[in-house]
Amino acid sequence: MTLVVAALVLLLVGAGILATGLMLRRRARAEIENRLKLVAYFKRTPNSQPNPFKGLLRAQTREIDRRTRRIFTVGIERAWAMQTSTLTLSLMAATSAITVWILAHSLFHVSTLVTLALGLAAAFLAPRFILSREQKRAERKFTELFPEAVDTVARMVRAGLPITAAVRSVAVESSPPVSDVFAAIADQLKIGVPIETVLDESSTRIGLPDFRFFTVAIALQYATGGNLTQTLEILSDIIRKRRAMRLKSKAATGEIRITAYTLGGLPIVTVGALLVLQPKYLVPLWVDPRGHLIVAIAGALLLLAFISMRWMVRSASNI
Repeated sequence: MTLVVAALVLLLVGAGILATGLMLRRRARAEIENRLKLVAYFKRTPNSQPNPFKGLLRAQTREIDRRTRRIFTVGIERAWAMQTSTLTLSLMAATSAITVWILAHSLFHVSTLVTLALGLAAAFLAPRFILSREQKRAERKFTELFPEAVDTVARMVRAGLPITAAVRSVAVESSPPVSDVFAAIADQLKIGVPIETVLDESSTRIGLPDFRFFTVAIALQYATGGNLTQTLEILSDIIRKRRAMRLKSKAATGEIRITAYTLGGLPIVTVGALLVLQPKYLVPLWVDPRGHLIVAIAGALLLLAFISMRWMVRSASNI
């Protein structure tokens, strides 16, 4: 029974990895279509009859979610775009711990202490991976939308409007996460916080180089004067050129990514097929302690190879 379960698990994991590699082309097409739809409006529907109790409950829920996310984001530098709820993170942690417990204790017959340690590690790493992925996705989208926001600010400043009105306009007309960031800046300016303080805090919290350049340009303009419109136009052009270079490098490394997914999935699919066709052939790997060591080393080497190829691809595309 355990061999059948292991075969099914390995087949599903291997098929998932191969499917991910084969879907890269379709995903690239979807990304191109999304870039063609960057111009969008963030609709806000004001509440005609605000309920203070609902507002208090919503604020408490957000605070609980924020504290829960802090548990899984220890050591992560930027966490401003993470929105996953406590319930989702708890379910993810419990599912990961139970899955690792079943595989390690029932399939590989690992000791209870080691299984407990692996389960706790999985319960911590799985939500952390989800939150990190959410943050990176929001940062990519912010980088794509930010040049349009800079152009909007430049046009409004050229028309004679103050920078505060330009920031509020971006908060209303742009799409998340750009609209959320600029809305927070506009709200702080509205209650009288100095613009230098707001820009410095926002720059530290967001942490993206392009946004840092934007805040520094505005702060210098307020302190010393100068042609802010021309500075913002140059910044917008630089951001677009950097994005174009990143897309070119990503396209150039597409074959390497597909190769990594394929090479990583083939051993898992092969082992799963052998468990179905010739179950006795791999029995020593599950019943002999030396087989456990071989499986652990093979898995570690596969993971190391995948991480190495992924690191090389990201190094080439991190422009």
